[in-house]
Amino acid sequence: MSTHIHEDSVNPRKWLTLFAMTGSLCMILLDTTVVGVALPAIQSDLIITPLQLQWVINAYVLVLASFVAIGGRAADAFGRVPVFITGVILFALSSAWCGFASTGAELVAARVLQGLGAAVMQPASASLVVNSFTPGERGKAMAVYSGIPLLFLAAGPVIGGAITQYANWRWNFWLNIPIALASIALTIIARPVDVRARKRGNDFVGAILLLSSLPLFVWGLMQGSELGWSHPTIASALLAGLILLPTFVWWEKKHTSPLLAVNLFADPAIAIDASILFATQFAMTGLVIYGSIYTQNVLLFDPMKAGASLLPLLAPIIIVIHFAGRLYDRVGVRKPALIGTFLCVIGMAMQATAASLANYPLLATGMLVLGTGIGFVMSPVNTDSMSRVAPTQRGQVSGLVQTLRQIGGSLGVAVVGSAILLSHDSAIEQRIEQTLPQEQRASARELLQQASKGNQEAIVELAANAPLQTIVREVLASSVATGWWICTATLAGAFIAATRLRSMKYPSKPHGAHKPSV
Repeated sequence: MSTHIHEDSVNPRKWLTLFAMTGSLCMILLDTTVVGVALPAIQSDLIITPLQLQWVINAYVLVLASFVAIGGRAADAFGRVPVFITGVILFALSSAWCGFASTGAELVAARVLQGLGAAVMQPASASLVVNSFTPGERGKAMAVYSGIPLLFLAAGPVIGGAITQYANWRWNFWLNIPIALASIALTIIARPVDVRARKRGNDFVGAILLLSSLPLFVWGLMQGSELGWSHPTIASALLAGLILLPTFVWWEKKHTSPLLAVNLFADPAIAIDASILFATQFAMTGLVIYGSIYTQNVLLFDPMKAGASLLPLLAPIIIVIHFAGRLYDRVGVRKPALIGTFLCVIGMAMQATAASLANYPLLATGMLVLGTGIGFVMSPVNTDSMSRVAPTQRGQVSGLVQTLRQIGGSLGVAVVGSAILLSHDSAIEQRIEQTLPQEQRASARELLQQASKGNQEAIVELAANAPLQTIVREVLASSVATGWWICTATLAGAFIAATRLRSMKYPSKPHGAHKPSV
């Protein structure tokens, strides 16, 4: 049975709804990257190790990835508006806690709650935007919804750098509070139309499988670089994650009320949309997080300059995202997806090459190309996935697609970070053996170990040791390049997937009213 255009509920105050939902997504994406530039300051203030610094980032991204499906289910069951407001409140309160954290463990715990708040509000916000606009307006609306927050994602390092350098890293978190209050106020004023799905049963087994498989696997990836891949705990965590994840998919397929509607992947186009968003988020997170560290520790930029150095990502997104939304409204998803993923591969490869050369002009050029590609991909692909289902299923498809996208971000932090740490540690040891006299090697290793833990005396001493400082910078440059080549390979997979996409004849036609096409 088909669903026609007139059956879509349209919010008379749709633009207020769009502004409110866009503000919420700005917070979510901003907190993925704004902390990156502040990591050295956080490490110095709270005295934490490089691996703990990765957890400051990935605690947020991992919880967001693990719970976003539950957020989509809650939005369908209890209404998108109340679920959205609940998520925003939780996000604001946990942001305040992040700013007051006095230890690394406390900060990571607060970031966990932040991720939970983001997971609750994100699927609801996307569905409210789609349900508030007519089919012919959705491309433009989703371009705004996706585009402006993407600017915050790219501008996060700039904002974080300025705040860290001229105020305090804690204000990077407190910045969320006024945005959250504004989003809640606009939502109450707009009173968006809330299309609820039919009441469904619970899927506690699915929730347990999802909330155990992904965290175990990501934890194993991150801790493996420190404990060693053959360590029994690491091997067990990775194996358990790899077993539980397909078990989760099997369970969801057979369950009558699944947590994640994996049956929607029966339409290969939705599966391809999700895989493209996964790869794009993987690369974007791996670039922005470790790019902030790279520019400060290799190019020796201060926090403000390090943040500003990532601005070449910004301009093309501003220009292209709206054009891509209109292009989707005219021709569908295939053309913008192909253009975007191809440019993403080229841009990321340029940056991986530039990283090993410590060449900022080439790095900036690669950012321009990558930013253009992201602008072509994000809005059309996201809109296409939700336009292929009926209005009452959009919470499900949003939860499904956003879960895959956020898993991409979490794995981007974990995989790229692990590759950088492994490459860095082995290369440092090799360079010490090759370049330093034997009597200096032990003291050099101890100095590097203490500096990596945030010991200020060791950091000052390392800065004054020119030969050792050169070794550290060159090795870090090579290690970051290794991580970014992994991002490039992931984006190449997205381009291959995009070649199989076929645009819908009528983009708003729901799942079940057309034959799946790729």
